[in-house]
Amino acid sequence: MTMKKKVWLKIKGRQRRDQDEKPETIELMTEGELYYKNKSYYIVYKESEISGMEGTTTTLKIDKDQVSIIRLGSNNSHMVFEKGKRKRNQYSTPYGDLLISMLTKKVDIQYNKEEKPAFIYLDYTLDIQGLQGSENTLEVEIGHQKDVSP
Repeated sequence: MTMKKKVWLKIKGRQRRDQDEKPETIELMTEGELYYKNKSYYIVYKESEISGMEGTTTTLKIDKDQVSIIRLGSNNSHMVFEKGKRKRNQYSTPYGDLLISMLTKKVDIQYNKEEKPAFIYLDYTLDIQGLQGSENTLEVEIGHQKDVSP
């Protein structure tokens, strides 16, 4: 049986559509669950109104040198981030499906003393329907509940 542990997640996403533009930043804190299965760590949390994806459950799958973001609910997607690789995927929204392409520039996964993921950093370019999309970064700080002060 897989042990699930409650964790606090501090998530910061930045997106810039062109070089001259100031990046848009979304920050949120939410509770999630962390577990280990089949040689991968998983972090699962529910999206909120702040992210614009209310009704969606997000799963981060953390492997040695890649991170996958799997979303199910009002938005469905499976994005894989591996440094130096371009990955394509279908992104399903309530308004229709889009073809997205991610070129990952950097994947940084840091672990704590217990060898559990403590911090994830992704730097990638996102193209939508073959059009130049945006420069993006995603930071996820994973704090175990006992480490978070009330």
